[in-house]
Amino acid sequence: MIIPRSLIMSTRPLRYGIDGVMFRTFADTAALRQQKDRFAGSPMLVVGNGPSLNKTPLEEFAGVPSVGMNKIDLMYSRTRWRPSVVVCLNNIVVKQHQDHFAASEIPVFVGWKARHLVSRHNRDRLNYFNTLLSNRFSTDAVTGFGSSATVTYIALQMAYWMGADPVILFGVDHSFNYSGSHATYQKRKGSDVNHFDPNYFKEGTIWATPDLDQSELDYALARQAYEADGRRILDATIEGKLEVFPKISVDQALEIVGKGGPG
Repeated sequence: MIIPRSLIMSTRPLRYGIDGVMFRTFADTAALRQQKDRFAGSPMLVVGNGPSLNKTPLEEFAGVPSVGMNKIDLMYSRTRWRPSVVVCLNNIVVKQHQDHFAASEIPVFVGWKARHLVSRHNRDRLNYFNTLLSNRFSTDAVTGFGSSATVTYIALQMAYWMGADPVILFGVDHSFNYSGSHATYQKRKGSDVNHFDPNYFKEGTIWATPDLDQSELDYALARQAYEADGRRILDATIEGKLEVFPKISVDQALEIVGKGGPG
């Protein structure tokens, strides 16, 4: 059953309002509170899932505080690098990947709104964050993160909550190859060329097409929030198309995190 988009949008304020009350009343926020300023003043990576990740020497960044996203665990067999936390916003990804999230030794935080899609067996093994009706950048993770068209915006809010400075982006290609409308759901055909793994969204599975314009608006809010606090977001994505943040090279990123030097 496909729910009309008009119905989804018209009920959005009510749904988010109810979720906010339910989150404040029932959610265990201990794990979220533990992340507060965990890496205050330290460089941190925010690692996306674009195909450029296959060209990124993550191995050289092993041990650097990082926020990973969605199905980043598909990268673990290739590198010693691991994120400090993983965030997932999309309901479909939560439903598809919940067993992996529940088994993760790395803290995984998923949107509270997706909890009904998680099996009872897994429900208490995940950590949750609330999402606000507004897309405003939130500096208080316990209250909730500003909504977005991209999980990277959630990751940037998480990194801010964790005290990171600067944040360095990898794998945020901001470029997708697909046909049809943006911000819709489609059934995958063929290998997945939009992510670092061809089976990221396997053929026949559902994925949500991106809304790059809205993502850019959200990224601009993130940049403003960081700069207002004297912090920076830098983009080291190899051949990335995003133009919101200052660009740096991989070598510059290594120097920032203290792993650079004469070769």
